[in-house]
Amino acid sequence: MDITGHSTDFLMDTSFPEAMRRFVSRGLQRWAGLFLYGEPFTLGYLTGWNIPEADDDTSGIVTFSSGQDMEDFWEDHGYALDASGQGPYAIFYRLHAQPLYATAVSVVRTGSTDSEAAVEGTGLLLSEYYAVSVVTPEDPAVDPFSGEILNDFLKSFGTLGRC
Repeated sequence: MDITGHSTDFLMDTSFPEAMRRFVSRGLQRWAGLFLYGEPFTLGYLTGWNIPEADDDTSGIVTFSSGQDMEDFWEDHGYALDASGQGPYAIFYRLHAQPLYATAVSVVRTGSTDSEAAVEGTGLLLSEYYAVSVVTPEDPAVDPFSGEILNDFLKSFGTLGRC
């Protein structure tokens, strides 16, 4: 089977699980018949929903589709756009329970020019972090649907999205 889809990768702090709840909520707004992990998912499930546990030895995944028809499409075509211009997408994640140190942060976007200037070029230190991949059908820079998914993901974490 060919590898399909486009991966946009991030390092995220430990707020990732709560932000994923907001991202799933955005998925419910997109598709009233949302499927998570290949099963129907409704707003009532969101109250008690958390990402499945993942640690240094295992990667986690949350899969999204619009319903059974898209699940069937996914089986045949992978992460691809269907005739409606939409497609399945997923979040792969892994918790790293050890420190991360980066010597220089660059291309900072915070919504405040002053904050961006203050952070640009500084070091980054996290006591633990998540490595996260947003897998969309196409490159979000060129495909509107994939761009909407990435933008929703960024907004779920309190960022400005791709604005």
